[in-house]
Amino acid sequence: MRVDSEMISLMSLIDDPDSTIREAVRDRLITRGGLAIEQLETLVDEETSEERRVFYSEYIEDLKEEIINERIVSYLKSPDPLLVDGLFLISKTVESTLDEYNFYNSVEMLSDEISIELSEDKTAIENVKIFNYLFFRRIGFKHCDTLIRDEENALIHKVIDSKSGNPVAISLLYFLLSRSVGLPIYPLCFPGGFVPVYMDTDNKILFYLNIFKGGSIFLEDSLKQFFDDIGLIYSTESLKIEQDRALVSIYAELLNYLYKSQNKNRLSERMERILTVFGERRYL
Repeated sequence: MRVDSEMISLMSLIDDPDSTIREAVRDRLITRGGLAIEQLETLVDEETSEERRVFYSEYIEDLKEEIINERIVSYLKSPDPLLVDGLFLISKTVESTLDEYNFYNSVEMLSDEISIELSEDKTAIENVKIFNYLFFRRIGFKHCDTLIRDEENALIHKVIDSKSGNPVAISLLYFLLSRSVGLPIYPLCFPGGFVPVYMDTDNKILFYLNIFKGGSIFLEDSLKQFFDDIGLIYSTESLKIEQDRALVSIYAELLNYLYKSQNKNRLSERMERILTVFGERRYL
């Protein structure tokens, strides 16, 4: 990759003795974003000193984290942040090499496969039943790792590839794909979890969905039993319909729990930092 003259100058000042200069260099690199990272990596490949390569590589990793955090802050400032964007950014925080085009393309391909089978002429229940068949049977998404111990079953892009994921990851994919094909399915959140609900055009709940049972449909009179099944106390006062940012926060919470349990402190700290940006409320 061709490296411009500004980048060469910036790299020479990365560890300048003057902290003001170091901060200015860092801010400029963050502003330049992904292109700056690519050019820095090109310069590092040309570095002959092993010690300097290690230093620059660690510096670049920190920069990547800062750039993603800036994107997350901008994402949350959007009046209508999209679920797919938030899930990508959280995944990118964990795996800085995650390819943006491939991620969005994989989601789009699954959406196209599902949307062609749905129709505005069908009822809400008919479309949801078709969606459930495609999601759980034809495409083959399934639950595993109920104790949430494996990163492979938690990261959304890996679950898309393997079609297996822990219950939270599969639920997030269910929301992602249902919304991407036009089904108004939102999370009804409560302390400790959430349940998908189908909303009508007046923003009223038509019915509830149990993802643990293949997306089976149930009505309000069965909601208490649903809570009993998952070991929680039913209380209408604690229920609230949330938007996409809540699901993105849930994704970060999931990964934070996983990395804490595995003593992966750096990754856990990244998730904690992201969750701070989302505010104090937690959903899991």
